[in-house]
Amino acid sequence: MKSRLIYILFYYVFWLLFCVLMKPIFMLFHYKESFQYSLSEWIAVLTHGFSMDLSTSGYLSVFVALLILISSFFKSNELISKIIKVYTYVILALTSILCTSDMFLYKYWGFKIDATPLFYLKTPKDAMASGTTPEFIAAFFIIAAIFFLFFFLFKYFHSRFFDFKQSSSLTALPALLIIAVMVLLIRGGVSVSTMNVGRVYFSHSIFLNHSAINPIWNFIYSLSRNDEFATQYRFMDGSEAASRFAHMIESQNDSTSVQLLTTQRPNVIVVILESFGSGICSPLGGEKNVAPNLNRLFEEGISFTHFYANSFRTDRGLVSIFSGYPAQPTTSLMKYPNKSQNVPKFPLSMKRAGYDLSFFYGGDENFTNMRSYLITSGFEKIVSDKDFEKKDMSEKWGAYDHALFNKVSEDLKQQTLTPFMKVVLTLNSHEPFDVPVHRFEDKYLNSVAYTDSCLGVFISDLKKSKWWDNTLVILLPDHAYKHPNTLKNSDEERHRIPMIWIGGALNKTMKVDRLSSQIDLSKTLLKQLGIDASEYIFSKNIFGKDAPEFAFYAFNDGFGLITPKGISIYDCGASVPLREDDPGLTLDGKAYLQSLFDDLNKR
Repeated sequence: MKSRLIYILFYYVFWLLFCVLMKPIFMLFHYKESFQYSLSEWIAVLTHGFSMDLSTSGYLSVFVALLILISSFFKSNELISKIIKVYTYVILALTSILCTSDMFLYKYWGFKIDATPLFYLKTPKDAMASGTTPEFIAAFFIIAAIFFLFFFLFKYFHSRFFDFKQSSSLTALPALLIIAVMVLLIRGGVSVSTMNVGRVYFSHSIFLNHSAINPIWNFIYSLSRNDEFATQYRFMDGSEAASRFAHMIESQNDSTSVQLLTTQRPNVIVVILESFGSGICSPLGGEKNVAPNLNRLFEEGISFTHFYANSFRTDRGLVSIFSGYPAQPTTSLMKYPNKSQNVPKFPLSMKRAGYDLSFFYGGDENFTNMRSYLITSGFEKIVSDKDFEKKDMSEKWGAYDHALFNKVSEDLKQQTLTPFMKVVLTLNSHEPFDVPVHRFEDKYLNSVAYTDSCLGVFISDLKKSKWWDNTLVILLPDHAYKHPNTLKNSDEERHRIPMIWIGGALNKTMKVDRLSSQIDLSKTLLKQLGIDASEYIFSKNIFGKDAPEFAFYAFNDGFGLITPKGISIYDCGASVPLREDDPGLTLDGKAYLQSLFDDLNKR
């Protein structure tokens, strides 16, 4: 009996050691950030994250504990020994990959790994495009080092502790008690509150809090909750949430206060600029010499100075732009075609009004279910990586942006149907920032400068074309980028982006200082075109006479709400405000997010 109980204890401690050791490895990997903190803060990461490590070890050990319980009734247990070995080696390989992926992805995403990568792995070539060859080589060696270290450790102790030569039914009861304790550890104790990331948060430093989170637990947890929209983000009684939400979007008169167009049916070109944040736009206080063309265009048309992205990834940004639908903190609407097909889309509204639609992208149109979303958005023509010559392709993502804009220019020369709308999604200012020029040492700034130069040539050529006088061009990013690096993913400035309207179809130039975001483009544009926009319940007409003024954005498991009265930034996982100028704003943000998931559940 004793030997079996010792084995269960050994197995649990084996995984506990694995979980605990991953924390200092993660911090050493991100030494530029972690070395800013004292030894006591490193120890605090271990101690505060220990409860989650206990829970994770329970998840990984409970199956083996059950096998040991079963072995109590048999004299020969060779088969069970083999099952435990295979199970352990498979889980060890998966967790080594998971923890290493967490290390590498964190510097790009700024949050601990969850189920998000599984979605992107549906198109593995694109999913891996953000990484460089040296990074993949380094990741391989780290995975191998972690795996083989614990492989030999397990093999050594398994051979010594797994020595059950006779049955021992008396083991069953204590084994059951140990399993019950494991379940309690998995749950996080006997209190009403179960294990959650808020349990390990202890610092004002997001990096230290994230370092304390067990990536295995976070991944398992995200898998268990991803599709349960009706039960996510429940902050208050449904009637209170509905009342607050109605007050936020209430508009006595959303008829437009200013008509910006010389004609009701101009041609429209929407250029979505990958990762262009306020940090590279000098009129918004950013870098002065990185994007000179964008900076110049900011002064030529209608510029929106307090405009925000609703999320931090392209798939979520596209839905916010096209559907006027807010991004979600831990999932992507584009992941669910059965739901994304049921949200409104302004390209489809324009198609019904007679517009000819086309979409241009240098990458894989199937990435993140993009194609299905574009088709249900009404696009008849979709140009993607397969439509470019090999000489135009970068090493990673797809076609270079200069080739992309050339493709659009050539298409305009062949265009016969009017009115038309063309959407252009750029690519090369995405990690790993693979561009054919070298102007800045910083890879991100260098890629932005390249795309900006391509944009400048495209707009210059467009001004000389026959289409310019009757065309509205809208420039905006899919999301921002963390520049400068001192920004946190939750910061409001991290999500601030430029939006510019230019073109011969505009009857004036002006600066718009009203708070707004990507989701407001749908109703604002449709109102200018005289097209019904009543189904866009989350979108606001920026020029509406009584339109409410705020911007809502989502980061990983959190939200930000920006209003003229102040800002609230809330970490839902930890259930703590990161910034709270007014508690009432936090309640409004919670109500907005709860109402969003109520709506998402019904789609």
